[in-house]
Amino acid sequence: MVNFKEELIELLIDLLGILSEHKQRHNVNYFIGTLKNMIAIIQNIENPELPNECIEKLRKMYKSMFFPRDGLSDFYILDSDATYMTKCNTQFSSLLNRIDALLEE
Repeated sequence: MVNFKEELIELLIDLLGILSEHKQRHNVNYFIGTLKNMIAIIQNIENPELPNECIEKLRKMYKSMFFPRDGLSDFYILDSDATYMTKCNTQFSSLLNRIDALLEE
């Protein structure tokens, strides 16, 4: 069974990968930097369990990427292949929902 710390870092790395893949078409440098910082914070905690203050800091950092305009909630992958575009955006939304659920626990 994957623990909270391992699952969160895996999801953040997946999100980082998606954003990095599309950084030529979108201004996502802020999000990429924030995710790298979040991953570094988690990796620097040697304890298998993250302290509550660390989780709260990660929660604030994550929420900072959802500002009212042009935040992650407005991020959308466009492609001429509608099937591919739908698949990518569904995966992206699912990833955000899974991270939300983890950080809300």
